[in-house]
Amino acid sequence: MKKLNFSHQKILIVDDQRPFLTLLKGVLSSAGALTIVTARTSESALNSCRKEKFDFIICDLHLGSNKKNGFELLEELREKLLLKPETVFVIISADAQRPMVLGSIEKQPDEYVVKPFSQAQLVKRLEKAYLRRQAMAPIYKNAYTKNLPAAINMCKQVMTTESRYKEATGRLLAELYWQNGQYAEAQTWLKSYPKSHHQTWLNVSKAHTELLLKNYKLAIDIAKKSIQKNNLLVEAHDIVAQSWYHLGNLAEAEAAISHALRLSPFSVSRHLKASAIARKSGNLEKIIGHSQSIWECSKKSVHRDLAFLCGHVRSYLDVADHLDDQKAKGRFQQEALYTLKRYRHNEAISRSDDDFDFDIFENIITARIESQNGKLFNSKQILTQAQNNIIEKFESYPIPLMPDSIVSLLDLGEFEEAQELIQQLKGHSKPSDDNTQASMASAQRRNEGKKAHYNKYNQMGISLYSEGKFEGAYSAFTEAQTAVPFNIGITLNLLQCSLRLLQKTSKPEPTLFRSAKKIFEQLKNTNLLEKHKQKFDLLTVELSSFLELN
Repeated sequence: MKKLNFSHQKILIVDDQRPFLTLLKGVLSSAGALTIVTARTSESALNSCRKEKFDFIICDLHLGSNKKNGFELLEELREKLLLKPETVFVIISADAQRPMVLGSIEKQPDEYVVKPFSQAQLVKRLEKAYLRRQAMAPIYKNAYTKNLPAAINMCKQVMTTESRYKEATGRLLAELYWQNGQYAEAQTWLKSYPKSHHQTWLNVSKAHTELLLKNYKLAIDIAKKSIQKNNLLVEAHDIVAQSWYHLGNLAEAEAAISHALRLSPFSVSRHLKASAIARKSGNLEKIIGHSQSIWECSKKSVHRDLAFLCGHVRSYLDVADHLDDQKAKGRFQQEALYTLKRYRHNEAISRSDDDFDFDIFENIITARIESQNGKLFNSKQILTQAQNNIIEKFESYPIPLMPDSIVSLLDLGEFEEAQELIQQLKGHSKPSDDNTQASMASAQRRNEGKKAHYNKYNQMGISLYSEGKFEGAYSAFTEAQTAVPFNIGITLNLLQCSLRLLQKTSKPEPTLFRSAKKIFEQLKNTNLLEKHKQKFDLLTVELSSFLELN
């Protein structure tokens, strides 16, 4: 093997332990390296990578308690395009725990070096990884710029000229076909290997391809053969789980994804898949654990999203929504509030620059709980205050706060406002996860009857009002309000109709006076959005000539 001249290479070493950092620097200096940068945290390493691109990054797996670890750093560097296509990333670790090892390997570093090691061993592994990266550099460069057809063609060229890297290139070619949506081409390519070919990656790639082609039973058969040879193949268990899920065998899907999680639990996407299986199985309580893991796995990684924290809190209320037993329902509601309290001062939240406000989120959750307990007026008051705070604090409605706001609005019968938020959420570049979508869909289903009744009589009332038929409009709006007593639009329409009827005759019925006064008092004691408050204030001015208003 050709000896590498380290004097021309820029190297970054990342380790939170100063003695080992010094030791590694000495080893590389002895090998001829002249340009060595060190970092003791992932954040420091990220800053260094923003300033310059390195040829090698050698990173310890563990970088401090509750800090971003080595494979999380690798994932973020790739996601933010802070690595050159030729950069060699090596993870070093003394951790022999299977979940950490498999979690690291899943992120596909160029090398995973186990401590202790000799200088010669490390240098040899670095040289080997460097030569492989250089040979495959044309592929990585095109993949880096998302020029997948060119990357695919380069794979084919490399395999004819660099026989040493035929296996790595062949596996990469299959992955590039998947990324480019060329599943049939991937299938044909993988079938071209002789049956005597026993590389582990081959059968797993074949199974993955059959999954993408929706040949679910075949995907299961191939993946299971791989598992029989090596039960630690996490991806094969994932393929089995997804295939059974699509075939509707949820028990088998859950067994497979649970096994995959036992092997490698530090995966946001795997817990999201497990949550989807649990929800389809109707096991909402199981989602609580998965949603917590999603937040814990994501909060230090590039996947950090406060929507995951909101999803975890929401998971308790989703269970409560499906319970009739008040004691059991109260227990889950209290768990939601306890979770809010536990995470309130979490570093991942306090240092967040996202559009998020914990107090507002807590109010929205409290509004949901009040609604679940039948205290709709309290729910309406709290939610409206939260909405007004959002308008005051943010230019647009924060995405993490939308789902629970939508559920509360639907349960309160504020269908137009809920629909506005639903449309905004649909238009967001990052789609909501399955559980979030299911929570909102559940709220829509349980309010379908109320919504249909409201729509029918509200539209009737509007039509009659526009024709000057105020008595008919008043009756229609009154009927609409029976379905949604806390819909402010309907209540304002009733007050407006009352005003027109008062103006219509010189001697109005006493019942009309009392009704108008009651509606006025209801609105006066209710928190209103600014658009509703403006209309109420205008009606108040007109009503003052008929009613004695305090």
